[in-house]
Amino acid sequence: MKAVKVLETNVLYASDVIYWLDGSSAAQEADMRRLSEAVVLQLDTRPADLQFLHTPGKTALWRRSAGKTVQGPPSEADKLRPAEAAYVIAGSVADSQRRYVPRRFEIQAGNAAGHSVVLYPTPFGTKLGRGGGLRGTLRFAGSNAPAVWALLTLTVNLGVGGNLICRAQADANGDFIIAMHRLPPLPEGVTEYTATLNIRALAAANAADAIDPDDLVAMTLGALNTDNSFAAELALAVVPGEIGLIRSFNRDHLAVQPN
Repeated sequence: MKAVKVLETNVLYASDVIYWLDGSSAAQEADMRRLSEAVVLQLDTRPADLQFLHTPGKTALWRRSAGKTVQGPPSEADKLRPAEAAYVIAGSVADSQRRYVPRRFEIQAGNAAGHSVVLYPTPFGTKLGRGGGLRGTLRFAGSNAPAVWALLTLTVNLGVGGNLICRAQADANGDFIIAMHRLPPLPEGVTEYTATLNIRALAAANAADAIDPDDLVAMTLGALNTDNSFAAELALAVVPGEIGLIRSFNRDHLAVQPN
């Protein structure tokens, strides 16, 4: 067979990678699973020469300006990625199937540091399993406006098993579903688990513009059995397999207001 002579080689270097994580899948980022579909990015801050490669749950980044052309095959030294100055990427991300709540984000990229960005399923994208779940609609007590993009954290007391943390994010209508995927069966002689619910939101948020969940602030929640009574957290009882509807007293929604 006639040998092929390599005259020159284009060498490209990976700059960084972003992992897109499902925030409902685990309490800690290290344990969260990646999204199963590719994402759609709309960036308002980025280097002009930045390139992307989207795969399910991951986006690879590289810079055209960092590449080079070498004569013949690349040497081991040619393959070493040079150090680069960090650069800002900022914008919004959504999944291609619209099963996750869109969000804004900002990272300092470069030098293959690796980054994780957490997204939460919409009610449409939430799958309820044997653990059951909680659902409802969030509205601000004063204006009755939906608490769009609010982040909900449910902490279930498992007794000797510690705590189970489940999170969900409200959609553009303030609707939410908290899936309790990892909730174990009740121990013998126990009829329910006790739990607490906390909510972070922004009164200035609107359905037309995605927000960064890190910008959300703590809210107080309307009590289930007392009119116009608000507290930093809501005490609940949950049962595996059941889907509970949460509403404040004498309302068709769960009322929230700034802390």
